[in-house]
Amino acid sequence: MKLRNKILMTLLVVVLLFGVSSCGTKKGVVSFNNYEAIVLVNNENGENASTFNDVINLLGTPTDLTNYDTETGDGYLVWDDDEGYVEVTFVDEEATNKTQTGLYQSIYTTPIGEKGNWWDWVITQLGLFTFHASNLFGILGNTYYYWIGLLIMTLVIRTLGWPIYAKTNDMSLKMQLAQPELNRIQEKYRNKQDQASQQRMQMETMELYKKYKINVFGCLMPLLQMPIFIAMYQVVQRFPLTDITLFGGDGFVINDSFMSFLWMGSEGLGNTEWLLNLPLAILVSGLMFLSQWLTQHRTKTKQRPNQYAGAKAQQSQNTMKYMMYFMVLMMGFISLRSAGIAFYWVIGTSYQLLQSYISYRNMEKRQDKLRKQF
Repeated sequence: MKLRNKILMTLLVVVLLFGVSSCGTKKGVVSFNNYEAIVLVNNENGENASTFNDVINLLGTPTDLTNYDTETGDGYLVWDDDEGYVEVTFVDEEATNKTQTGLYQSIYTTPIGEKGNWWDWVITQLGLFTFHASNLFGILGNTYYYWIGLLIMTLVIRTLGWPIYAKTNDMSLKMQLAQPELNRIQEKYRNKQDQASQQRMQMETMELYKKYKINVFGCLMPLLQMPIFIAMYQVVQRFPLTDITLFGGDGFVINDSFMSFLWMGSEGLGNTEWLLNLPLAILVSGLMFLSQWLTQHRTKTKQRPNQYAGAKAQQSQNTMKYMMYFMVLMMGFISLRSAGIAFYWVIGTSYQLLQSYISYRNMEKRQDKLRKQF
């Protein structure tokens, strides 16, 4: 599995580098961060106001300079592009006022449909489905409940992703069947560190993978679900920020309880919101811990002891354990801030537990079937 580990590690590094490169403030770009960096005259912190050149450095060349007098330094400049609209007023070349529309701190604070690209179109379709599912596609008339739509959307998407889960489970069973032979290969070359021996070990390992039909694509199957889960997460985060006329058209009548969430009322309850979300956050953490613990326990039970694994395998197991604890705490903390996210994770994790239970019940039969193939 060295090849798989290298590929997964490479993908993680690429994602990390992409995330790091996308952070921070870019120079000369109309963005939320750069807009926020503009300091106005008489600001509360007593900072020096941004000058004409400072603003140009932050936002780049204006799209409209006709209302600015370069001799007196009075007037206003306009930046109007696909990212948004910004207007900054100057007196004596110092910024005195600024306004903007269409700029958001992050994608998760942006209403659905604002960006207008293909990815936002996908989010819009999921949001549209969630909205109409909120009244059971017309059965409830004008009575809409966000949590009902969220429940149906999560169950439908998870069910559509079941074939990917099944393929991933088959790959795990094949790895368990191949493990004894893989252990023998590792023992055969355990004390041979020369390049020729290492190359032969890799060749025999690849032949073993070929025999059991274990391929790189199969190892990467779980990654195919990531865009789906990211899209669902964005829908849950951005849905409450979106004008529902995007989904229902002008004049659509919605009762006030639409965004009410179970016993917690509308989201956005200030300092008391986290306390109301606490029961769901505890449930999220508990279900997540149970899911991770069952996965590790079942994997450990089914795998044969490997006396050649050594300290590295033990270190890897400890790392996975710490990652499990970190994920549980992180998801619990995020759930305190959003009842919608917490409810989405409760439904998703419960569904995952059901998938795992069904697969575990059928594991012996499936393993015997695969064993006969090889």
